[in-house]
This record gives sequence, structure tokens and C-alpha cells, in this order.
Amino acid sequence: MNTDYDPRLEALFARAEQPFDRDAFARDVMARINRERRRIVALWVTIGILAIACLALLAGPLTSAVGLASSLLPAELVELETAWLQQLLSPVNSIAAALAVGALLLRRFYRWVFTR
Repeated sequence: MNTDYDPRLEALFARAEQPFDRDAFARDVMARINRERRRIVALWVTIGILAIACLALLAGPLTSAVGLASSLLPAELVELETAWLQQLLSPVNSIAAALAVGALLLRRFYRWVFTR
């Protein structure tokens, strides 16, 4: 059995026996938390300011696009002569219905491709 001790290991144990300053450790941890919180808040403020600026610049085009969509989506795909047939097929005889069916088919295709 070897009774020789490694001097580096003894130095490490000697350093571990020194008193631990709990207050300094707590101050360091709290300072790091505060710095990280300030960075996150600054990042969110910057993102918010940029989002507001983008919305302000795009408000006019977005309003006109929504107005155009609201006038075009209920348009009929096929002109029907009889009133009762128009009423009967009105939920599916529009551009909005065609877009909704297309979105559902696209979703089904996506699931079929990526869940196999």
C-alpha cells in the first residue's frame, strides 16, 4: 500500500478548508441575475419598438389588403340562376370556401407526408 500523498491533491484540500464567504457569493449571484434581467428587458423593449414601427409603416397597406380580402372572399365562384340553389350552395360557393378547403387539403397532405 502506498502512503505517499499527491501534493496537488493536498493543496486542493487545504484550499477547500478555507472559510467560504456566503455574502460575497450571494452578491455575485444576484448581480449576474440583475445583469441578465436587464439584457432581457432591453431585448424585449427593442423588439417591441421595432414591431410598433413596422406596424405603423404597414398600417395603410394592411388595411387596404384586409378591405380587399373582405370584399373578394364572399364572391361567388359559379353564378346560379335560381334563388333557392344560391341559398343552398352559398356556404360552399365562394372564394373563402375554396381557400378553406385548400387549407384543409394542404394540412392533410402535410400530415400525410410528415407523420409516416
